[in-house]
Amino acid sequence: MKRSSIILEPDLEELAGHLSAHERVMLAKKFFPWSKQLYVSVRILRRNSGPKPRPALKHLPHRLLKLN
Repeated sequence: MKRSSIILEPDLEELAGHLSAHERVMLAKKFFPWSKQLYVSVRILRRNSGPKPRPALKHLPHRLLKLN
């Protein structure tokens, strides 16, 4: 049976390179909530710092609305 090699990001390899499979699972469980928190904080920062998004619907004059 051929074993496939797994390539990790360099920083992650430095952190987890010497860990056993069980220790890697425990590390992943520890980092998972933090990654979710980072995604939430990114959404908040983007919402507060970026320009307001354009409305999805175009504004129509009243006379065109009456035709519908």
